[in-house]
Amino acid sequence: MKKYGLLGEKLSHSYSPTIHNFIFESLNIEASYTLLEVKEEELNSYIEALRNNEYHGFNVTIPYKKTILKYLDFIDAKAETIGSVNTVYLKDGKVCGTNTDYDGFLETIVYHNLDVKHKNCYILGTGGASLAVRQVIQDLQGIPYSVSRTPKGEQVSYQELEEKEIDLLINTTPVGMYPNLDVSPVSKDVARKAKEVIDIIFNPQQTQLLRDAESDKNGLHMLIMQAIRAESIWQQKEIQISISDLLENLEWMMCLPQEIIRYVQSLKFKKDPMGWSEDDVYLFEDKYVLKVSLSKENLLREKTCVDWLEDKIPGSKSIAFIEKDSKAYYLRTKVQGINLADKTFLDQPNHLIQALKGVISTLRSLDALDCPFYSKDNSGKFFVHGDLCLPNILVNPQGEFLGFIDLDNAGLGDAWYDYAWLLWSFEYNLKTNQFNQLLLKELEIEMDEEKYHTYIPQSYIDKLKSENA
Repeated sequence: MKKYGLLGEKLSHSYSPTIHNFIFESLNIEASYTLLEVKEEELNSYIEALRNNEYHGFNVTIPYKKTILKYLDFIDAKAETIGSVNTVYLKDGKVCGTNTDYDGFLETIVYHNLDVKHKNCYILGTGGASLAVRQVIQDLQGIPYSVSRTPKGEQVSYQELEEKEIDLLINTTPVGMYPNLDVSPVSKDVARKAKEVIDIIFNPQQTQLLRDAESDKNGLHMLIMQAIRAESIWQQKEIQISISDLLENLEWMMCLPQEIIRYVQSLKFKKDPMGWSEDDVYLFEDKYVLKVSLSKENLLREKTCVDWLEDKIPGSKSIAFIEKDSKAYYLRTKVQGINLADKTFLDQPNHLIQALKGVISTLRSLDALDCPFYSKDNSGKFFVHGDLCLPNILVNPQGEFLGFIDLDNAGLGDAWYDYAWLLWSFEYNLKTNQFNQLLLKELEIEMDEEKYHTYIPQSYIDKLKSENA
């Protein structure tokens, strides 16, 4: 597997892994992308790791876009003209640098259909990103001015900016970046008098500067396009992906609470296409499950269930429960194992039955314990087995119980609720009812037709009949 990463000093705000992981998934590239918070004296060790093929490429961000130059064997003409590097790669045994911030900002100008030719463009900040922005303005025949708090030479001070006529104002400073959301690099008057305003900050999407200017031109498009250009260099081919789908993924990730992002931001993720409940469910590789719900009550019930079972049976561990913007977010660890709807078990019904026997035996050992879950269907105070549908039960290759994928329906107060769904799922997945009696016998269960039909909706029973027809 190839390894890539972002070199910077403070990276908790970064969403680069989401972008690069989306590209890897889209193009079936076996690779990972990691946030690498490093000190300046550590930069050379990462360059040597690249040289030794321990890594296969780096992006570089604040404050190392200029510092990195001295560690490189070669920089291309674009990066040399700009004076900063944000993308590092290995070519013919040499560590090379280029600047894809240039490409990202150029694409942003085109995306917003801005004409900068002969226009007065004021660039806030003098760091590495500002150099790429300045070069784009120059190449498009605009008139760039650098704005600094300690101006040198032809640079403009922030005080002088108050008197200037501004066609385009571009913020390349970190002022207004998360978590300092209520500050702006310039006054509201300056923001409002500028004819156009771009803030290359992307977190938050709407900075105080953009709110003051009533502009929506943030740094997301630049972030995406510079990353795509970096990937085309690393993969040595043009990158063809859905920008709209990538943007949707990125904006969704950015809406997550920071307490959750810090666990998942470097992981590949996907939305569960089937869904285990009425909630939205997302899988972060083999590490975490995230549920997002409009019902705080439902998610709290599941968290209570997970926490109560933690020292009693194998299964998930709670990581974070957060409320934000009228939604509840519940992050827990993902149980590793094979679900009982896997072909391995369906091809061997007797093996499947023995695995289920072991699962039920484990769960029955808890039935005498008081549990804290309220019941939707009954007022029983005991733990009862949980959602026993085959795809929800995880075991190891030997059939030993590891836990549930989902615990939405655990402890509903009547074991026959679980047995009914187990029987339905057993027959539905096997596509036959010839093993039903054997299962009942092995589990020492007497069939209860009344409860079966009480708990299983008629539409599901009809579906079962149609599947087995």
